[in-house]
Amino acid sequence: MNNNNTNTLNMSNTIYKHRNCIITTTPTQQYPEMVTVIKTPKLREDFLNRRYLTLKHAHKAIELFESERLIKTKTKYIKSQLQDVVVLDEMD
Repeated sequence: MNNNNTNTLNMSNTIYKHRNCIITTTPTQQYPEMVTVIKTPKLREDFLNRRYLTLKHAHKAIELFESERLIKTKTKYIKSQLQDVVVLDEMD
C-alpha cells in the first residue's frame, strides 16, 4: 500500500499540454486519475479550472469544442463559395 501513496504523489506533479491548455493531474482518493485544466488561451477559457475524471475525458472535451468551432467557421466559408455557383435560399 505504501507504493500506491508514492504513485499518487508522483501523479500529482504530472502536467500535460493539449491544444495550448495546461492540464495537471489532481488525484483524489475516490478518483485517482482526475485531472484539472489550470491554464488556457482566451479562446478556450471555458475550460479553465474544469475537472475531468481522466485525461482522456479532458482531451475529448477539448477536441469536441475545437471540432464544433471548425465546423461553424467552415459553414460560413462554404456558403460564401456556393453563392458564386448556385442560388441559395434567400431566407439565410
